[in-house]
Amino acid sequence: MKHRLTILLLILTFISCKNTSEKKTEEILKDKPKQIVLISKYAPESYKHYLKQDSIGQQSNEKTGPYSPIESPTFAYYDSQNNISIWKPKVNEIDTLTIPYYRDYLEISTRNTYSSIPNTYLIKNGDTIIIKYENKLPIAKITNRQVNDIELNYNNYRLKELFDNKYPSHHKIFLGFLLSKEKSMEETTIDFYQQAVKDGERETVFLDSLQKEKLISEDNYSYRKEILTGLLEKHKNLKTIKEWLEKNKSFSNKENIETIYGLDLSKTDSLMNFSYFRDYLNNISKYNLSFIQENNMNSGAFYIDSRVRFDSILNDKRFNQTAKNFLLPITYNGIGQNFRVKDKEEYFNKLIKNTTNQRKIKEIQEKYNLDFSKSDKLILTTIKNDTITFSEIINNNKGKWLYIDFWASWCKPCRETMPKSVILKKEFEKENIEFIYLSLNDKKENWKLAMESDGISKSQNYFIENGNVSKVIEDLGIKTIPHFLIYNPNGELINGFANRPGEGAKKQLKKFLTEK
Repeated sequence: MKHRLTILLLILTFISCKNTSEKKTEEILKDKPKQIVLISKYAPESYKHYLKQDSIGQQSNEKTGPYSPIESPTFAYYDSQNNISIWKPKVNEIDTLTIPYYRDYLEISTRNTYSSIPNTYLIKNGDTIIIKYENKLPIAKITNRQVNDIELNYNNYRLKELFDNKYPSHHKIFLGFLLSKEKSMEETTIDFYQQAVKDGERETVFLDSLQKEKLISEDNYSYRKEILTGLLEKHKNLKTIKEWLEKNKSFSNKENIETIYGLDLSKTDSLMNFSYFRDYLNNISKYNLSFIQENNMNSGAFYIDSRVRFDSILNDKRFNQTAKNFLLPITYNGIGQNFRVKDKEEYFNKLIKNTTNQRKIKEIQEKYNLDFSKSDKLILTTIKNDTITFSEIINNNKGKWLYIDFWASWCKPCRETMPKSVILKKEFEKENIEFIYLSLNDKKENWKLAMESDGISKSQNYFIENGNVSKVIEDLGIKTIPHFLIYNPNGELINGFANRPGEGAKKQLKKFLTEK
């Protein structure tokens, strides 16, 4: 695409071409920062957006069918310490955030329910921005200088002018099959992709006209064009679309979309301020890795091998330290969620060695409770915060049958089984059976509240402190929750994948009791 170099030069001029490498950042931080003030007015609460409500502000009395759970708004920005910071304003209140800032411009981004790209706002250092909400979408206004509303709130404007405030084709690529019962997911994906290409052309013309009429600045015009081009390229990397394009090369040639979208990675330190560039880094660093499919009894998961991705990023000469500081922690999240303790420990050590962002390292360490010194144990705490191990629980309850439930307050299937668990316990109250509940990967306050509301507070309840780094969890084969175990009175595990509370578990337990 011939305009690529021109756009890149314009956008680099826009954001200031200062080199913000680690060394330069230290120099910048010696100066006194300016500040940006964000004021949120009455942010909406979390809600369910039913997909049949295919228009902004449209309400449906019938609350059925597929829906997206929409959290109350959060705003992301790349701060002066080279970290992505998140601000979640208080709902139904006026809330203020002051951001000390050293660079010329700041991009604020927040999710848009109706679009596959977030709402983004380009803020000049020293600005005060007020964010109100219309149909639960943010509307921004800068108070200290004149800014064209179309330019500032472009995302909302494009939805209205180009898509009549309905789901754009770019978004329907991912969810259109839920709105159409007549076609398969693959068919709707391809249909909406073809429409998205045409809509991309329409939006390009639309942006050209806005720029020509001076309704948006040259800088913002370049910025919005890059976001659009990146979005179209992102579509092409979707497996279904990629396979279809390979079979239909004539369509690619006809629509002139065969050019690979790329940005000058030598400008990473400057472009990192923008979410579209961070998305670009994230996408190209996945290296077209195939998905691993995992089946765990009644559930499953798809994920790429983040260990391969991590090593590939380390060896990729395109990525400087700033890029690695961004990509490696993201990649480690995939390791922390999907791989064994030995991998978590090995790659956490690599992360420490190859990442200069100490704040991000600390965040990951706290997120996954990465203390590998006690990985051979499963450490628990009681409601009174006393510490005990899983093996001690088994030993303390020898002489009894044990029905052990691994659950969490955030786990919907776990919570749905609790009424049946309470009934099951009552049915066996005269038998020699102990019901034990262990909360995995949870938050203590939420655990305590759920335990009370679900009626299990009088049973043995324990909070797992080191679930992410315990080899005991791996040895027990616990990959998803809820997960149930049955131990005999000798403290021996006799069923590592017991049935959930209900008739299935009742029959299992009765069978064991009669065979004793």
